[in-house]
Amino acid sequence: MGIYDREYYQDDYGQRGFSFGGQRQQMMMVTKVVIVTAVIFVLDIFSGGNVSAFLGLDLVFYRRPWLVYQLLGYGFVHAGVWHIALNMFVLWMFGRFIEERLGRREFLFFYLASIVFAGLVWLICQHVWLLSSEQGRVLLEQVQPGGKWPSLVGASGGVVAVFLIFVLYYPKQTVYLWGILAMPAWVLGAFIIGINLIQGITGTAGVTAWEAHLGGAAFAFLYLRSGISFDRLFSRVAERRPSGWKFPRRGPKLRVHDPDGSDQRLAAEADRILDKVHREGEQSLTGRERRTLEKYSRRVRGRRG
Repeated sequence: MGIYDREYYQDDYGQRGFSFGGQRQQMMMVTKVVIVTAVIFVLDIFSGGNVSAFLGLDLVFYRRPWLVYQLLGYGFVHAGVWHIALNMFVLWMFGRFIEERLGRREFLFFYLASIVFAGLVWLICQHVWLLSSEQGRVLLEQVQPGGKWPSLVGASGGVVAVFLIFVLYYPKQTVYLWGILAMPAWVLGAFIIGINLIQGITGTAGVTAWEAHLGGAAFAFLYLRSGISFDRLFSRVAERRPSGWKFPRRGPKLRVHDPDGSDQRLAAEADRILDKVHREGEQSLTGRERRTLEKYSRRVRGRRG
């Protein structure tokens, strides 16, 4: 049973979702990312490709520093229906498990950061090739300043990062290649990395950005090894802001007659713990925090009864 199925989670955060069939459901962050990416893809079609031209990562964007937004924007535009369909399907399939493990905000930070990292790896590899190969030097000479350079589009780097961290968390979990061939997750992960390495070494990648794929895989490995938490990092930065800049924290929604204040203290503590689950995932809870949530859940159920 996932964290979103637990009653003490639905008592609070579940109320922020949408109503379907009389029961409120929490929309996962990965679903929102897929929806936003799909909307941008449709807008790109109606704009005649202008959105892709605007957000695609230009090979020499550093010459125009105002284009720095492309380091993230390229991950939300795609080259065709199959391109976006495959990326979003894999993201949604495996992103749900990673979001449940990391928490909503941490998953979003991880995904966005992996897109930026993969884009930087692609840029570095492309420039090494431009400067070190005869074909690259010819291209540099042919393209005039302000001319059109190759650009990178697609969420593949971030999607590979999400899948590879799934592999690192659940290496023995059974997955299916092309939906048919069953194998442990680590085998498929090794296969994907191997294919991209072979394409890069042999020069058979074509239009596939194998550098971004390997960059996403490297990001997942570094993220797990470093133990970093983006949500915790940004929270510390936010805590150092001037006090006048702080956003007000919401109080407990339960309002009952409580002369000694014990119910209010329990609700406030449960609210704090649920915020922690929301930021860092269920695995971050201590045994005491879990017992507090169970106690709060029993009390709420008792009042409803």
